[in-house]
Amino acid sequence: MKLTYLTLAATGNAGKTTIVRHCIAPERGSRILTMESQSPTGEESNPIDSDALVAHLFAAAEIGAVIDVGVGDVLDALDALQLISRQDAAIAQRLRIVTPLLADRKSVQGLAWLMGQLPPKLRPAVRAIWNRIPAGAEDALRSSDPCRAARGLERQHKFRLCGRALHESPLLDPAHPLLSERGTLEAIASMPDAEIRSAPLAEMPTLLAARDQAQAARANCQQILVAIDE
Repeated sequence: MKLTYLTLAATGNAGKTTIVRHCIAPERGSRILTMESQSPTGEESNPIDSDALVAHLFAAAEIGAVIDVGVGDVLDALDALQLISRQDAAIAQRLRIVTPLLADRKSVQGLAWLMGQLPPKLRPAVRAIWNRIPAGAEDALRSSDPCRAARGLERQHKFRLCGRALHESPLLDPAHPLLSERGTLEAIASMPDAEIRSAPLAEMPTLLAARDQAQAARANCQQILVAIDE
């Protein structure tokens, strides 16, 4: 059985697409589908509407996919999930609803709204992921007011708030020159020594640092995917 990953967030710029592009799709080799009516889709994505979302979620478990839902299409996606939950008792077993959280009050309020809208039988499929957390700051996050509020929501709605956080990294920004040039974190992380040695002397420290950063970021992304799949 292949999982279908659906990213949802009640607020914009939370990091849904970052999780899709860096944590899930590269490791699963999954096609990215985009439910986004208010902005053009990227070249690597395939646009779908709510009818196509329903059809996909009803499809055979061998298909799988990563579906990135734009914030303007959340209500349509929720309607589709309501329909699915009434007609497919097993959907929660092959679905992961991934919700990125920023460590602020607004993001947690959005999570509370989202959980209130989801069918109860689908709430255990939710994986809430803290995003843009500095590496090594997890202890401070756990003692923060947003985390305490999110833990309260977790107890109330029975979803899973993942203990691992997606760390801040400039290489997760699609505008980063190296990421734009090479396409993936893996491509940066696997730059061979020979290529770096052949670069102009002034560029070598930058490339070495970028490779180290990419290796750390990729390892962190892989850890996030393990937490999502659990």
